[in-house]
Amino acid sequence: MTRFAKLSGVVLLSSLAVLPGARVSSADEAAVHQVAPLKGITLAVGPKRAIGYYTNTDNACNLTLMLADSYTEAEKAASEPVRIKLTVREGTSANVDALEGSLSFACAKGASTMIIQPIQRVAYNAVAK
Repeated sequence: MTRFAKLSGVVLLSSLAVLPGARVSSADEAAVHQVAPLKGITLAVGPKRAIGYYTNTDNACNLTLMLADSYTEAEKAASEPVRIKLTVREGTSANVDALEGSLSFACAKGASTMIIQPIQRVAYNAVAK
C-alpha cells in the first residue's frame, strides 16, 4: 500500500469522527457506547487511537476500524496505522485487542446499533523467586 493510500484512509476515517453524531471517548472511561450505522466514533485505547464506523447489511454489522498510535506534528508515529474490517452478526460480539486495552463490539438485533465497550486489561506479572 502506498503512503498516499495510507494517508487517504486515515484522513477519510478521521473525517467521519467530526460528523454530527460522532463521539470521542477514552478507554479509561470504561463507558458503553451505542453507535448507529455510518456514525463515526473515536476511541482511545491506551496510547492507540481507534477511529471507525459500521454499515448494516443482511442483519450484520460490517465494522471498519483504523488503529494507530497517537501522535503530534512534532513527533513521528511509532508504527503504521492498521485497518481492521470485521463482520459481526446480530446478537454476537467481537473483540479487538491493542497492547494496553481492548474494545468489544456487539451487534444489536437487526444490526440497528453497535454497542462498543472499552476494556482495560492489566498484564499479569509473576513474582520471580
